[in-house]
Amino acid sequence: MQATSNGKLIQSGISEKLGQVFQAIATFFACFIIALISQWKLTLILMSILPALLIIVGIVGGLDAAIETKILKLYGQAGSFVETVLASIRTTKAFGLAPRMSDQYSNILHEARVLGDRKNALYSFMFGGEYFVIFAGMSLAFWQGISMLARGEVSKIGTIFTVLFSVILAASTLNSIAPHMVTFSRAATAAGELFQLIDRESRINPFDDSGDKPTTTQGSLELKDVVFSYPSRPDTRVLNGYSLSIPAGKVTALVGPSGSGKSTIIGLLERWYMPTSGSIELDGRSLEDLNLKWLRTNLRLVQQEPVLFNGTIYENICTGLIGTPWEHDCPEEKLRRVQTAAQTAFADGFIQALPQGFDTCVGERGSLLSGGQKQRIAIARSLISEPKVLLLDEATSALDPYAESAVQKALDAASKDRTTIVIAHKLKTIQNADNIVVMDRGSIIEQGRHSDLVARGGTYAKLVQAQDLSTASSDDTSDTCSEIADEDIDYDLHKGTGIFRTVLKLVGLVPEIRLWILLVAATCIVGASVYPGQTILLGRVMDVLKADDMQKQGNFLALMFFVMALGLIMVYGILGWATNVVSQTFAQRIREDLFSFIIRQDLAFFDRPENTVGALTSRIDSYAQAIFELMGFTIAIITMALVSVFVCGILSIGFSWKLGLVGVCAGIPPMLIGGYARIRLETKMDADMDANFSTSASLASETVTAIRTVSSLAIEQNVLRRYTSELDQAINRSRSPLFQIMIWFSLTQSIEYLILALGFWYGSKLVSENQITFYQFFVSFMGVYFSGQGAGQMFSFASSFTKANSAANYFFWLRDLEPTIPETTDSIDNAPADGCKSYDLKDLEFSYPLAPNNRVLKGLSLKIEPGQFVAFVGASGCGKSTMVSLLERFYDPTNDKITIDGTSSLADLNPRLYRANVSLVQQEPTLFPTRIRENIVMGVDQAYGDLAEDGVSDKMVEAACRAANAWDFVSSLPDGLGTPWGTGGSQLSGGQRQRIAIARALIRNPNVILLDEATSALDTESEKVVQAALIEAATSGSRITIAVAHRLSTIFHADCIFVFHHGRVAEAGSHVDLIAQAGLYKKMCEAQSLEALAA
Repeated sequence: MQATSNGKLIQSGISEKLGQVFQAIATFFACFIIALISQWKLTLILMSILPALLIIVGIVGGLDAAIETKILKLYGQAGSFVETVLASIRTTKAFGLAPRMSDQYSNILHEARVLGDRKNALYSFMFGGEYFVIFAGMSLAFWQGISMLARGEVSKIGTIFTVLFSVILAASTLNSIAPHMVTFSRAATAAGELFQLIDRESRINPFDDSGDKPTTTQGSLELKDVVFSYPSRPDTRVLNGYSLSIPAGKVTALVGPSGSGKSTIIGLLERWYMPTSGSIELDGRSLEDLNLKWLRTNLRLVQQEPVLFNGTIYENICTGLIGTPWEHDCPEEKLRRVQTAAQTAFADGFIQALPQGFDTCVGERGSLLSGGQKQRIAIARSLISEPKVLLLDEATSALDPYAESAVQKALDAASKDRTTIVIAHKLKTIQNADNIVVMDRGSIIEQGRHSDLVARGGTYAKLVQAQDLSTASSDDTSDTCSEIADEDIDYDLHKGTGIFRTVLKLVGLVPEIRLWILLVAATCIVGASVYPGQTILLGRVMDVLKADDMQKQGNFLALMFFVMALGLIMVYGILGWATNVVSQTFAQRIREDLFSFIIRQDLAFFDRPENTVGALTSRIDSYAQAIFELMGFTIAIITMALVSVFVCGILSIGFSWKLGLVGVCAGIPPMLIGGYARIRLETKMDADMDANFSTSASLASETVTAIRTVSSLAIEQNVLRRYTSELDQAINRSRSPLFQIMIWFSLTQSIEYLILALGFWYGSKLVSENQITFYQFFVSFMGVYFSGQGAGQMFSFASSFTKANSAANYFFWLRDLEPTIPETTDSIDNAPADGCKSYDLKDLEFSYPLAPNNRVLKGLSLKIEPGQFVAFVGASGCGKSTMVSLLERFYDPTNDKITIDGTSSLADLNPRLYRANVSLVQQEPTLFPTRIRENIVMGVDQAYGDLAEDGVSDKMVEAACRAANAWDFVSSLPDGLGTPWGTGGSQLSGGQRQRIAIARALIRNPNVILLDEATSALDTESEKVVQAALIEAATSGSRITIAVAHRLSTIFHADCIFVFHHGRVAEAGSHVDLIAQAGLYKKMCEAQSLEALAA
């Protein structure tokens, strides 16, 4: 999210603030040019303030940029952390990790806060120094100007007035741009970070169009003495002199334990990485010599964990056509190809059953589809382009038995005359391969056909025997029963409140800094008194110039301005320090609270289309930034401007009620009306822009998260075009409201000069008629001028007002938003009385919140006794994973029909206290970007009460790893349990991630274990060991184990197997009983049979 967050900082720095600074600079130099023409000598003396200002800004700017660079890096880490947690919200909920995630996030923000506090002295020096130099310059102007007039170096009083007022106006413009220096510094630092990212050259550049594009491709691949180590682990060789010849048009299968290098070969073929040494060739050409996009278009990959993009099923499958000759076919031809690909992938059945068919939205990362449905769409996406080489990395691991059998036949057919490389743990899926390569620790230990390897009785034969499930072979398929509807529900996010009320609510949000806020308010009042004081002093200029002791009085006047300058050092020094304390506190608090408010929400909140991971992550950063900008020096300047409007207006009326009333009443109300209208328009536009830009932020987040899928499909340019198009649309939508806003902005700017014209005309008239003295005119006129200037300065921050107001409204709305399943530890009485020993579900009904009219569970009833090991099986989309979500209490059923321990309703229990008794292992395991040990012990404090993470011994962690068959690979790592891993565990193989997730579940010693395809990514040997451990864990005491499985060999020993069909339990009983019934379960077993061939 660095691009999004830094982009907003840059936008803030180059928006209307930049225009105002250019205007101020132009005014500043125009004033000095006029002054030079009028009296060059005096002007040159006064220009000495410029080097002083440049020195102050230069020193502070350099130090500030260095600190801000570090802060932005920490905010980048914080954004990545938020993105990881929100993408893993189910794991966070299941293990009660919200408090721990909040603490870790706060730790990152605390580091940023410590750095931010270093700016206290910088801003104190900068603001105090700037205002001192400006007012000291005015003191110098009076002193030298009156001295030169007394010595006769200046002959006309008018010349002195011209120079003096030019200096005053120049000083006023410098006053107006001083508050923007912080914004510019942050924008410049953010731009530097982005430019580094933009200028970074990739060794493997997908936008580089160089390289060969052969007109024909046979599809033969050869790896020659390939040595490879991941860049993050250069000392650990994954492949060591690996050589393999893959003939064109043949099926080559890679099997072996997790971490043996199978998926690494896929990564090298996709050119995600370059071999350390050795070469990889396609049809005799080195992959490095081929055009990267051409290569990836001709090699299509179906990954173990399929990733879909937020859009319709049709759009997702069509993605596979990008870069192919059929990319620009007519819509009818594209639809025909999509339908054919869906039929080949056995996806057309469940797609046609959906209310909107191919136009059904799949949700963020395909969240509205089951795992099997996502995988079939991913297969269709790869097959639609008719690739020469097909890479299948556990492509059928998430399919139910019916779908797996049919899809496997489709893949077998698709593999004919096509080079196919298959990675598989289910050996049944590769028994017809032309060559089976058995790998271990980056080397080949045996290879050959299925029958030959079984006859040898080696490693492969043992793997086959371990997976055999004795039933006769049979062909049968069944339609899936997935039904998903997407209903557009109006969702009024938050109602707006006025800016002043919002500021008051923000002030009351952080009571620990109320003294600092009071200090800011006090210094603002003192600082605002400068303007009436300055007005009175300026009013004496004419009398001083006519006095006999002009030199003496002139020196006194200059001394008063210098005293004022000294006072401003203290006032603005305190203000710079105090406002930075306040703004840094708000920056930390708003981020912490927003994150906390978001992760406390239930799953229905995250299912909403506007609450994608990217959109929520962007809101946390941009809304905190908007409030940070307002609740610092900006609000102090606004407060001083507001005070000066009233004080100077009263002063003007007090010295000349006629001139004062005319100036104040004719000028201030129109400025206030124009400014208020501008704020209202900007508030509406900002809300619309937030909605528009959230789409692009979600797209960016989705793309980065799914970068392997994006790169394998070679759609980087297409995604970039989509992203650019979304930004262009957002900009185009803003043009009309911007035009309206600028009309009001122009009005408020012009009124300031109209007030001056009116004041000069009417004031001169009053003086000429002897109704007022020149002194009264001058003080009253300057009072009107400073009052109008204050109003103009106040509304120059209109964009800061509107952005902060929108952000604060969302913040307070989210704070008050209670989840439908509230998570609170206030009442310990709401914990399960007996620790979840049994479940009783009667006539269960359930519909997802986004599809209330589409029932997923339809009168489902089942009972789970203490200590039972039960399994949920059935076709994809029939409600198995939905049941896991209900038992985890991610959702509540439509009717309250889940009873715990025969007495407690699940809906009445505190969800966090209930989940402390339950451990979940999901089909797609999620790890967090931290050490292995920390990933395993996450959530353990919920299971052990007062036992904190530090109280978990390494022996406990080792025991959990051994139970999950993870200890061997963990202990082989250089840092063992202390080994850090990338976001989402990206540097682990799928099987390794799953074993870590299983260890995390087992270390809690839960009363209930929920296994949602927990062993789907394990190799055969690991599966046997882990399955034995899970069986042992299931049979210990009265623990309940509930397993959702497609691989029936993992659950045939369950005490009770529930067969789901159309949202109900169609069959129930033990494996033997269900086989005897010869119903759905037996057909599923037959579809998975692998006949072991004896030698």
